[in-house]
Amino acid sequence: MVSLRVIDPAKPLSRPPDRVLVAGGSGAGKTTVAGKLAALYELPRIELDELYYGPDWSVRPEFADRVAQAAEGARWVTEWHYPEVNGLLASRAELLVWLDYSTALTMTSLVLRTLLRSLHREALWSGNQEAPLRSVFTDPENILRYGWSTRHETRHELRALARAGAGADPGAPLDMLRFTRPADLSDWLIRLAQGRSTSASRAR
Repeated sequence: MVSLRVIDPAKPLSRPPDRVLVAGGSGAGKTTVAGKLAALYELPRIELDELYYGPDWSVRPEFADRVAQAAEGARWVTEWHYPEVNGLLASRAELLVWLDYSTALTMTSLVLRTLLRSLHREALWSGNQEAPLRSVFTDPENILRYGWSTRHETRHELRALARAGAGADPGAPLDMLRFTRPADLSDWLIRLAQGRSTSASRAR
């Protein structure tokens, strides 16, 4: 059972985490933040979308098994995104970074991202491409419709995790940083980078 412990972003972490989860709704910027943390902490990335999607947006049946195998690694960073593996990843993670942004912000970002990918015919996982924006009216699985229908899901999942872990062993909590504004996240990442730079200089 996982227990959550909310920590203050203004205070330095007790030590660099080896396994990090980045949570947030579609369009919050999970992938970007995971990439930045991978660079700062020199962590391998687990690309969940790449493990999940096959050609023509098919779902790989071995997805959960491959995530379980990857999660056994000593060091990694990935996104909190797929309910079927979130619990597994949370049980292995040491830090959870929650991008708890407003629906207006995440949906605006998601629309812009989808539009750009569609216009540029950007190749995504397994060579898949974003459907034209007009498919939001015809395709029930369109990413914009998905983003809207699941806009509160992460919040519900984390609250459920906190309730379920209320009586868990307090000796091994999952530390959680919650950001409600991109500016606060940026400030934290800047402080983190500065701290890492200072530590590296001292180690030379």
